[in-house]
Amino acid sequence: MMRWLGVGLWLCSLLAQADCLTAARIQGVNLAGAEFNAGKLPGKMFTDYTYPGTATLDYFRLRGMNLIRLPILWERYQPQAYGELDSANLTQLKKLVQYARQYDLCLLVDVHNYAKFQKQPLSSYESPDALLFDFWRRLHEALAGDENYWAYGLMNEPAAVTRQAWADIAKSVVAKLRAAGASGLIVVPGGNWSGAHSWFSASSSDPANAELFTAFRDPLARMVFEVHQYADSNYSGTKTDCISSSKMQSILGKVTAWAQSNSQQLLLGEFGVGSSDACLAVLDSMLASMSGSAWRGWSYWAAGSWWGSYPFSIQPLNGVDKPQMTVLIPYLKN
Repeated sequence: MMRWLGVGLWLCSLLAQADCLTAARIQGVNLAGAEFNAGKLPGKMFTDYTYPGTATLDYFRLRGMNLIRLPILWERYQPQAYGELDSANLTQLKKLVQYARQYDLCLLVDVHNYAKFQKQPLSSYESPDALLFDFWRRLHEALAGDENYWAYGLMNEPAAVTRQAWADIAKSVVAKLRAAGASGLIVVPGGNWSGAHSWFSASSSDPANAELFTAFRDPLARMVFEVHQYADSNYSGTKTDCISSSKMQSILGKVTAWAQSNSQQLLLGEFGVGSSDACLAVLDSMLASMSGSAWRGWSYWAAGSWWGSYPFSIQPLNGVDKPQMTVLIPYLKN
């Protein structure tokens, strides 16, 4: 009896280790809102943009999610290049990091800027890697001591620059962060729109993500590559139609094989579907496709109290789970 009690306590201790660095799997949701109304900079907090409240955080945590991807706007945190961080937004972020610490979660801070700063492509700046590193260095210093509970989401869908340019920036920023003492999980998106379906796409002047990131290594081996994948016919995430499950499995199967053969890990940072039976079937096939060790986890797009009737939203209505959530929950329990 004591032997099995010891095993049970050991298993419970493993389940408790769910933060960014100790969790074998991080699975959750994008809680959007802090990046809303990007045309209004800086905008008014809780009028033009918002942060998730405790009720929303509790809802997803209690259903088994241990990852919150938080999209933010760079300019709201750092209004001027190489300038100080905004104290009001930093206060909200610290509250979320404290929540993550309290419940052993991983908060993925996602700079939702598409490789732009102040509406200009990073490539238009003299030292784009230095500019982006400066932001992350300041955030690293502001959140010192909590790196088990938050992760560096370097840039969402860096489509404003070429894949080659983004790979060069990302490699430099990762190296600079490690040299500066950053020890947390770093999430590096693929270039362009980070699509899994386009991971192997190249042009005569711009190599594919698959080529650019094959040999990219983090000195601390605490880095994953972020891909996105929507199920509508043009993979944009703007429509509620869905491709077949077999086609989706083929897309994710190819990028999985790439990760396995190159000893890399993946995070599906954005994916979302409508609530039709066909789309729910595709959602189930996507989750099943990420069961192997090549996948560190996923974050569904999206939830948040300001989404209203957005068809992909899994924000509960009057406490009732959305249809997509009923598909997600069994994978969270596993």
